Amino acid sequence: MNKTYPFKQAVITGIVSAIFATGAFAIVDSLNQHNGWNINPASIRGFVGLLTLIILGIGIYAGMQIIKQANQGQLSYKQALLTGFLIALTVGIIMAVLGLVYTGLINPGYTDYMITEGKKALLAKGGSPGDIAHGVADLQMQFSPFMQVLQALVGQTAAGTLIALVMAVFTRTKK
Repeated sequence: MNKTYPFKQAVITGIVSAIFATGAFAIVDSLNQHNGWNINPASIRGFVGLLTLIILGIGIYAGMQIIKQANQGQLSYKQALLTGFLIALTVGIIMAVLGLVYTGLINPGYTDYMITEGKKALLAKGGSPGDIAHGVADLQMQFSPFMQVLQALVGQTAAGTLIALVMAVFTRTKK
């Protein structure tokens, strides 16, 4: 195998994913607030996160094609899977780091905002004070910087590996 890892493709995919996730969340959440759609920001964040998986899939496919071209049209299942895993891991790392930059420097009020909005949703459901206190504690954990990094890293890596498992079947060189 001539080329073992499409580093450039992985970095581009990671940067595009992180910029898309941040920008799309900011735009949709702003429209949500402005137009009174009453969509919980955590739901917006989740939907945007799912859309980043499309970007990840495109990046994995492009990386597999780069490896295949570098190897004169040959790509084994193992090579394709390894390529997808490494791209997914790189994207996860980039999204985690850029997520920390976003929540720590660009929008330091992000965590408090997400917890406050989550608390409003809990109060609207009319739960007991104990349920609300427990829910707020869960929100504080979920939106802590450590968990944000962990979610980006594990989520992108696991999802990308699953994408690669399936995609490798179709992109490998058939014997």
